[in-house]
Amino acid sequence: MSHMQRVFGRLSAILVALGVGLAAQAAHAGARVPEAEIAALFSGVTLDGIYNNGAFFSETYSEDGSVRYHDIDGSDSGQWSVRDGKFCTFYDSQEGACFFVERDGANCFTFFVPDETGGPDAGPAKDWTSRGWDRRKPSTCPTAPEIQL
Repeated sequence: MSHMQRVFGRLSAILVALGVGLAAQAAHAGARVPEAEIAALFSGVTLDGIYNNGAFFSETYSEDGSVRYHDIDGSDSGQWSVRDGKFCTFYDSQEGACFFVERDGANCFTFFVPDETGGPDAGPAKDWTSRGWDRRKPSTCPTAPEIQL
């Protein structure tokens, strides 16, 4: 085997391995998180996140169902739960809601409110509401989670 054939063979192997890794990550992109997995994903976790308007937040979901929320305007407490395939957060001092959750890579969760025109069996709205990632791991969210000055 010539030197060029060996180099080409190694390069091909690297490209195949890279493609497999990217395909595995892409398999998660935009995949709805099943109801049975939501509680296990978020229980005991702190998500750092960003709203679709660019505002940042942090939220801790305790195993006992309590939630602690922080953003630039302050903090709040409340309860989290899973209902009808959606992740719900309700607070002591502000409104809450239930959200469809999609996974975008290994450590990014995109939240969608139900489509207002869909009735009681509505699917997710077209536009996402927020994205969050487990702060203990690198974010895989499609948009970099930093402020653009």
